[in-house]
Amino acid sequence: MVSFWVYDVGFMILFSIFVAWFLSSRKKSLSREGIIFMYRTKFGMKAINYVGDKFKRLLHGLKYIVVAVGVALMGVMIWMLGQTLSIYIMNPEITKVIKAPPIAPLIPYFPKLFGMESFFPPFYFTYFIVALAIVAIVHEFSHGVFMRLFKIKIKSTGLVFLGPILGAFVEEEKKGFEKKKTLEQMTVLGAGVFANLIFALIFYGLYVLFFFSSFAASGYIFNTYALSAVPLENITGFGYQDNLTTVLTTNGTFYMDKRLEVQLNQSNRDFLIVYPEAPAILAQMRGTIIQADDVKIMNQENLIEFLQSKEPGDEVKFVTENDDGIHEYIFNLGSHPQDSSIPYLGVGNSNVEPKGFIQKILIGFMSFKDSSTLYKPTWDGEFVYFIYHLLWWVMVLNLLVALFNMMPLGMLDGGRFFYLTILSITRSEKIAKQAFKFATYAILFVFLLLMFVWFIRII
Repeated sequence: MVSFWVYDVGFMILFSIFVAWFLSSRKKSLSREGIIFMYRTKFGMKAINYVGDKFKRLLHGLKYIVVAVGVALMGVMIWMLGQTLSIYIMNPEITKVIKAPPIAPLIPYFPKLFGMESFFPPFYFTYFIVALAIVAIVHEFSHGVFMRLFKIKIKSTGLVFLGPILGAFVEEEKKGFEKKKTLEQMTVLGAGVFANLIFALIFYGLYVLFFFSSFAASGYIFNTYALSAVPLENITGFGYQDNLTTVLTTNGTFYMDKRLEVQLNQSNRDFLIVYPEAPAILAQMRGTIIQADDVKIMNQENLIEFLQSKEPGDEVKFVTENDDGIHEYIFNLGSHPQDSSIPYLGVGNSNVEPKGFIQKILIGFMSFKDSSTLYKPTWDGEFVYFIYHLLWWVMVLNLLVALFNMMPLGMLDGGRFFYLTILSITRSEKIAKQAFKFATYAILFVFLLLMFVWFIRII
């Protein structure tokens, strides 16, 4: 069966050819600004005028919320930038885990290009174009609606081309815009990111609904064996058995594999983290447990119920699944270390404690799924994953654009938004301009420092 990557690359080539034809056939309607081509039209003006006129009361009520959200997003983005710099400086090992540079455009196939497929779902060119179109239309349409609300003249709408990458714009009459009240200007500037944030939440809801309607629990994921801490003073020796390091102690035999053996090279430790003797570690069971004897295992609860029906010493056949295929393990259950009457397998699911505000938010958003449960599509598998990942990327790109666009840089909405925020606080154009200039240089310096730290770590 032909991989979707082949179709996607083919689509990217055809799309690029179409863009080249479109630009060459409309040269008279194009203007060039550096490496960017702009195609100006009046498309969408009627829809913008209709919404701006029809929902005046609602839009006026939203203006304070739009500005407040813009300020919050700007604060979050600045804080995240500081956090990223701190992580790269304080944790040199991060470049071993994340190969991608800290400042890089979100291009198609980047998880595959930078070896980050365990962190992100596939990012096809198809996803990129669809998500980008939704993000750009939502963002610019919202700018236009509030321009209409505040009677700011819209000169044109249109498309932006950077190679095969598309964008959209709504071009206002600049002098008329800058004469408007500070609150009105800030509302127009913040409207795009506000709409992107709303659509990120909408697509998150669609993502969750699609998950519950199209996936079912299909196995128990274990990513570790049972763990124990052994004081160094109790260790009497080490051995090697079936790809495992045997730890001999005064309290019995324990085991370590490559994940735990890194401790042996670390000093200033009072104890070792080891695996107690258990059937799963001795059999070196791997993968996701999908069946025990003739019982299908859907999740952790199923596995617990099955084990509760057994006795220590009972012979059991476990079936697991991983990237290498299906595997069978037949062995006798052990006795639980704390209660010899309870059967013991010795597997577990260990989750890393989230560090920082952002990680906690992301884990909170994904909490509708149990991390120890394997979920599989209930219908056409490939198409289900295609839609599922598409919804995820539309959600993520809306969120990323909302955050990035509120960074206080001159070429972004956040640049003038920041200037107007300082102006409204200080009532001084001089202070506002100096603050804006300082923020721009400070952020550019952080970008350069991040790239420098990343570069010296990978060479």
